[in-house]
Amino acid sequence: MKRIVTLCLIGLSGMFYSCKKNGSPDPGQPQPSPDARFTAIATTERNSLAIDDKGTLWGAGENNGQMLRTGNNEVQKKWARIMDQVKDVSISESRSLIIKADNSVWTCGRNSFGDLGTGNDASTKGKFVKVADGAQQVEADYNNGYIIKSDHTLWATGFNYYDQFGAAHSRAEVINTYVKIADNVTDIVTGRNCILIVRTDNSLWACGQNVWGQLGLGHKADQYGFVKVTENVKAVRAGEFHTLIIKTDNSLWVAGDNEFGELGTGDKLSQVNFVKVLDGVTNIAGGRYFSLAVKTDNTLWATGYNSFGTFGVSSADQVKFVKIMDNVSKVACDTYHSFMIKTDQTLWATGENTYYGLGTGTRDDLAVFTKVKL
Repeated sequence: MKRIVTLCLIGLSGMFYSCKKNGSPDPGQPQPSPDARFTAIATTERNSLAIDDKGTLWGAGENNGQMLRTGNNEVQKKWARIMDQVKDVSISESRSLIIKADNSVWTCGRNSFGDLGTGNDASTKGKFVKVADGAQQVEADYNNGYIIKSDHTLWATGFNYYDQFGAAHSRAEVINTYVKIADNVTDIVTGRNCILIVRTDNSLWACGQNVWGQLGLGHKADQYGFVKVTENVKAVRAGEFHTLIIKTDNSLWVAGDNEFGELGTGDKLSQVNFVKVLDGVTNIAGGRYFSLAVKTDNTLWATGYNSFGTFGVSSADQVKFVKIMDNVSKVACDTYHSFMIKTDQTLWATGENTYYGLGTGTRDDLAVFTKVKL
């Protein structure tokens, strides 16, 4: 791929990020590269963001709030270049949250509940705005943004519906700047109106909606404020109605809704406590009614709902994890589509494509994993 050279300007007022053309495409204009390599992928029902091995951020799908930074609100049917020097990304359907190479955090998109953390409720109109430094992980939720900093403090902005901001803030208060809400946090995920975090002692904590038992608390009552769930956890990911955790021994445990076998327990019974389903797992992701797991031998496994090609293979729905393919390192999924990054760093997509989020140029669904080409 031809090297992209950009001149980056940081505006003193509002800290807006923009790029000036200097012998390279404007942001949003892709450079074709059928052999692109990728390091990260984030996706929602309507759009997706991916980072290539040069640190360039690419986006496809719906562009609500100009979150893809293409200069307009139009749907991006193919992958468009957004910016350079990016190392991590999280996405909601109308907001982007990224970590740059210097560990600064930037955000773009709609801002209905102060969820951008910019100090007001205005959208950024297609411009990325700096909101923090020293970040280790970011998580963009529907009405909130979360940042784990390098000192393991957790910071949040947005709507405090489930008391996740702690006693210093009232329930349903809107906070429009990032405030510290917890210490000793190493991982975070948001599901459907719920938040789960892993602390430095490998304990799992949760709060939020729990109508499907997805918090693993032994009941289905909503939880206001964080409460300890279990121990010996090193990673957590959420489907829409269920939760997956990897324990320190690399075993996979699940809780929540199981209508289509998405828990992989061998039946369709929901679980209000975490139950073990696999060993030797290193990476996980959850869609609406299905789950993906990558094992230590880089094999990809799936369970649950398989319409629209969510697994990337032709098969019926599954109630236990079944092997899909080899040589996979990372996965991401949402609703009825999936992405995987293979061990050679190529990116592949499958499943529903109603909103162009797979970046193929059409709305046609993909029945099998298909290589992403920029």
